[in-house]
Amino acid sequence: MNMRRHNRGISLIEVIIAFAITAILVAVTMPNYHDYTVRARVAEGLRLTEPARQALVDACLANGAAVVADNGDADYHYRRPPPDRDFVDRIVLAADCGKKDLKVMVWMAQTGAVPEPVIELTAWVPSGVLSDGFEAPYGWNCRLIRGDFADVPPDCRRHYRKN
Repeated sequence: MNMRRHNRGISLIEVIIAFAITAILVAVTMPNYHDYTVRARVAEGLRLTEPARQALVDACLANGAAVVADNGDADYHYRRPPPDRDFVDRIVLAADCGKKDLKVMVWMAQTGAVPEPVIELTAWVPSGVLSDGFEAPYGWNCRLIRGDFADVPPDCRRHYRKN
């Protein structure tokens, strides 16, 4: 007699092995996913500073010798986006337009980073471009004041100051 046993499904050991492999893959990828979401939230927070940066430049264009000591001097008021995209706690503007020294300080919130990043954006004008005034071309340097390198965009990692 030929006794043949036919397998009609998968065994318990095969299910356990498949579960273990899946658990290992999830454990390996979760930290990367968390870092990615934090960086995306910080990048979104930095994008939300565009109106603040523009208000600072406009204040300097209106009066080339202006000194901006607070947000009101640049006629800027932070308008909060919807809660699911609000990753900024506060934005503070400061400038000495005569010296072309423009700064935007950004305190992040609800990004998932510990501690929440604090970032300074500083305007720069390439040397020799302008004789007076503050017009394009200009750019913004990003510097991490507080937080972790892993939580900020790459351009903020180049200009790092640890307190």
